[in-house]
Amino acid sequence: MSKELPACPMDAYKAIIDQLVRETTRGISERLVIEQGIFSKGPDDRALNSLVQSLSVEQRRLLSQMLHVERISAISGVLATLEWWVLTRWVGLTYRGEVMDVQFAEGLLGDYVGRLGDWEWPDSKKSAT
Repeated sequence: MSKELPACPMDAYKAIIDQLVRETTRGISERLVIEQGIFSKGPDDRALNSLVQSLSVEQRRLLSQMLHVERISAISGVLATLEWWVLTRWVGLTYRGEVMDVQFAEGLLGDYVGRLGDWEWPDSKKSAT
């Protein structure tokens, strides 16, 4: 992630969506299931770890895929809910006191899903016209 602050609300919006996409692609539980054959290193997850350890390599791969899909679904659900609040309940997001347009391209959820699929951001100057 860039240490440089976004210049404007639109750049902040894009940075947020892109960070969520990056966070989605590197789920810790997914990697632990595949690479170490455990769900978590937490002391309260012994039963979950036992379950994962009982699975074959192929079953762990499938479980990892399931965790990844669930991670995408969870983030999508949060973004859909936030977008609903913005559009129907007059909730707003700001960056440095300026309004952040969450309906820039496809909306919070649409932009997130699009960026997951390597969709390129449209030119903000063209979108504004």
